[in-house]
Amino acid sequence: MDSKKHNALQLLTFLTRSQLWAILPDRLAGLMAGGYMSDWEAAKPSIKGTGNNRVAVIPVQGVLTKDGPSWLGSNYDGITNAVEQAGADSTVKHVVLAVDSPGGEVIGLPETAAALASVAKVKPVSALVEGMSASAAYWLTSQASDIALTPSGEVGSVGVRMMHMDISKMLDDIGVKPTEISSGSYKTEWSPYKPLTEEAIADMQGRLDAVHTEFLTAVTIGRGMRASQEMRESRFGEGRMMSASVALGHGLVDSLASPREFYKTLTPAPEVEDASPQYGLPRRARLERARFS
Repeated sequence: MDSKKHNALQLLTFLTRSQLWAILPDRLAGLMAGGYMSDWEAAKPSIKGTGNNRVAVIPVQGVLTKDGPSWLGSNYDGITNAVEQAGADSTVKHVVLAVDSPGGEVIGLPETAAALASVAKVKPVSALVEGMSASAAYWLTSQASDIALTPSGEVGSVGVRMMHMDISKMLDDIGVKPTEISSGSYKTEWSPYKPLTEEAIADMQGRLDAVHTEFLTAVTIGRGMRASQEMRESRFGEGRMMSASVALGHGLVDSLASPREFYKTLTPAPEVEDASPQYGLPRRARLERARFS
């Protein structure tokens, strides 16, 4: 199997295993249409500096999944492991989340956010958003001690969506007719081989609302009183993205800065002479930006 077919199979696996997504709708639609890139990979976590004054740089890039491939984006297992290692390493004095992501699946997301919040209690965790921090990515970003956003960037999309793929017609067109055998009245109500019933939609709406409440709670705790009263009352924009100036004005971020300006403010400051202008990460290879459409 060539790499493109292999990636397509992996992508279908992730899209059908997850019902709850915290991602920009157009990016999810692009994935469903097969808009993935096999020649792009999310950067790996890295440690900058020497001695007892080091900085851990942890990328949060692309479409986020619990344990997905790097050609799709960063995954929660990798982010959590890197965060916990940085938290336990006494030589690491500062943790940086390098964020550029439209969001991702909900599976594994709350646990990763909790790990970030835990480390932020014992050492500084800064987030640099270069590009966007949307949905699941902002859930993680909001747990940082402070957030910097590039002037051309945007954050938000605080909300959760669900997806059901009815592929029955597609299978019918190619001559495939699945037969499902199950026990339990609702075991196959979310099956991709038939349309959703109104009863199934009502049940899943309850699950979605519960996750949305968890999302709002995490962001509210993470940003605290830094978020404006208007933003808190409007439930952080009800899924809308915010430009840099609006995000700063409403306390969704703490400052606007270019990557070079941001890294100069860190103590200890990592080396940034050869930082990639794509994401502003120190000493990392240039990677082509993922495209989802």
